[in-house]
Parts: sequence; C-alpha cells; structure tokens
Amino acid sequence: MRVGVVDYTVGNIGSVLNALRRAGAGPVIIRRPEEARDADALVLPGVGTYAAACRVVREFRAAVLERPTLAICLGMQLLFEGSQEGGGRGLALFRGVAERVEARKVPHIGWTYTHVPRGHDVVQEGYYYYMHGYGVPWREGDESYVAYVQLGKKYAAAVSRGAILGVQFHPERSGRAGIELIRRFLMWARA
Repeated sequence: MRVGVVDYTVGNIGSVLNALRRAGAGPVIIRRPEEARDADALVLPGVGTYAAACRVVREFRAAVLERPTLAICLGMQLLFEGSQEGGGRGLALFRGVAERVEARKVPHIGWTYTHVPRGHDVVQEGYYYYMHGYGVPWREGDESYVAYVQLGKKYAAAVSRGAILGVQFHPERSGRAGIELIRRFLMWARA
C-alpha cells in the first residue's frame, strides 16, 4: 500500500516513515497536493509548529477528504478549527480548538493510558506515547471523539469520521501498540 506522508518541511519525519515500513506500507514523502494523487492513504505527521504546518496542510484539504488519512499529534490538531498555539486556521473537519494542556508538566511527555469509551476498529485502549503541549478538550457526546487521555481534564486522544483518523499520541514512538495501530489503520484504509 502506497502511503503519502505530508512533509511540512519543519521537522523530522523519519520515525513515521520507519514505522509505516514496519507495519507493511510503502511510504513516500509528498510536498505538493498533486503528489497525493498516487497515494492510497495519507499521513499528516506530528512535527512542527501549528501556524507553519497550517500554511502547508490547507493545500492538502481536498486530498485528505478523498482518501484515508491518519493524522498524528500536530497533524490531528490541524483537523480542527484552530489552535491557541500561534494562531492559524485548521481544516475544520472536526469541531474544537487546541488549547494549552493542563498537565502537571507541560509539554506532557510520556506513556499515558488512553481510554476508548465506545470501542473503535483501529484505536484500542492502552498506553501510548505522548509529546504535546496543546490538546483539544474532550467533547462529551460528540460521536467523532473516540478516545481520550486524562491530564487534569479530558483531552481528545483520537477522533474519527469517515476515512479520517486523528490521534494525539505518537504511534510511531509507541512500540508494539503503535505499530499495531498503524497496521489496523492500513487494513481499515484498504476496506
């Protein structure tokens, strides 16, 4: 399966490429929307700053809507309406705005338990690796919010609608659980 990894040109995406290979995908770096045409699925990686990544990702809105997409950390935040981190408008595919997290230590870094209250085909409950200073508050009753992490208050850990899946944690840094999540995403994308 050919997976296009969007390069915002502001961070290292090597660990995402390696994790996709371990999960059985053929990742390719894409920098322009027309390069997404040959991809079976897309990944919006979790590197960079919100404002800089917004400028790039808005060009990919049509591509995201046309094929299965996995958005990681910052990539997930880009799916929302906006962020308090340096401003910028997101893709507004989900309701909500990223705000500074209320963790004991910010940025919140480390393995943290992820709750999936209603179950999901791709995201399973368990420990995943997080590295973020901003998060989208959990919206009780919103069916597109499928998992949360408790950091003083609940923050969205995963959102899903149609063929789009966003995760706040880093599956590429989450060991076996993360690789399994990527494998499940690839199977979900093929279906």
